Amino acid sequence: MFYYIQGEVAHTEPSCAVIDCGGVGYKLTVSGNTAAKCALGKKMKLFTHLSVREDAVELFGFGDT
Repeated sequence: MFYYIQGEVAHTEPSCAVIDCGGVGYKLTVSGNTAAKCALGKKMKLFTHLSVREDAVELFGFGDT
């Protein structure tokens, strides 16, 4: 569905990052390595994988393919 999300980092945690893309904040679950590269206000491009399960829908972000 989403190939990548590009925008400004609005929030970070050890396992997630929020990317502000056109005024919409997308929460992406990320690895520790990717989270370390995400600094507040930095422009990032994260490739994505949308996981749809019976009990959850989760968007994963990756620094490269």
